[in-house]
Amino acid sequence: MRDIVERFTADVVLTDGSLVRVRPVHDDDRPLLIEFLKTLSRDTRYLRFFRAGVDPETEVDYLMPGEKGFALLATREGRVIGHAAYARSGRGKAEAGIVVADAYQGKGLGTLLLGHITQAAGEAGIPVLEALVAPENHHVIRVLRDLGFPTEIRSEPGLVRVTFATSFLPEAVERFERREALAAAAAVQTFLRPRGIAVIGASRDRETVGGRILYNLISDGFQGPVYPVNPRAPIVQSMPAYPSVLQCPDPLDLAIVAVPAPAVVPVAKECAQRGVRALVVISAGFAEFGEEGARRQQALVEVCREAGMRLIGPNCMGVVNTDPGVSMNGQFVGVTPRSGSIGFLSQ
Repeated sequence: MRDIVERFTADVVLTDGSLVRVRPVHDDDRPLLIEFLKTLSRDTRYLRFFRAGVDPETEVDYLMPGEKGFALLATREGRVIGHAAYARSGRGKAEAGIVVADAYQGKGLGTLLLGHITQAAGEAGIPVLEALVAPENHHVIRVLRDLGFPTEIRSEPGLVRVTFATSFLPEAVERFERREALAAAAAVQTFLRPRGIAVIGASRDRETVGGRILYNLISDGFQGPVYPVNPRAPIVQSMPAYPSVLQCPDPLDLAIVAVPAPAVVPVAKECAQRGVRALVVISAGFAEFGEEGARRQQALVEVCREAGMRLIGPNCMGVVNTDPGVSMNGQFVGVTPRSGSIGFLSQ
């Protein structure tokens, strides 16, 4: 069982560049799944269960793996946002089902869950999966057809029966890889073209790291709002400051963090609560400082993964985009990088 949990636990990237944790369903996940069912709209319930009047307390049994099946769930910030499962139906087949929370539909989560549950079925020796789909559930039918699986679609009274092999054709592998590349590009866009930036640890002193980053962003003309965050100063470099990222207005995609290492994880948790999509952690004092720093770094990574935030750092120089439409000088060196055709990444 432990081997299965490890092999099918992964952080996956949605098409908007954010992260979601996928893992096998455990016996003690029943309360989480009941809450998940309660959040689904009537339409989503109907498309998954063929009836809108779903009683979460009883329907949750369909989401548990049982002796003849396997189930995966996707989580964000401790809440279930997606579920996929198969149950053996005999004759070398299994019936598969997928459901995604309304707020996360259209972001590629269903496609990812389909890929993972198909892989699990194939490894379990199941050559064929069947999905019973409501006729109006055009999206699922299109996903199954377009992904490159060998698919047979047959209309029956009140439903569409979709049968597909669990072996991945080269076309399916290529499309999953292409999707992963697009998702990775979306994640990079969050760092390099943010709609708004919070500088957490912004200082009135331009010679400090937080002070220099704020000054560089403003003086180099970042084409979006910049929010200084400093709980001890209402005004920072002639700009109104916010005591916490939780008070920063929209739009806010990126937070650049320059606070002492012990404060980084609490700050990351506030960013997650605020809905920040990406963090750039300048602060040092992590894995490069021994066991305590390594534990702090792992805690930071877990906060980001659980919240779906992307992370650059810790102990990094920052991020720069010299595109005149962005003009983001988010680093602490007193130099304005020249615009040009060269990109530079360092790890």
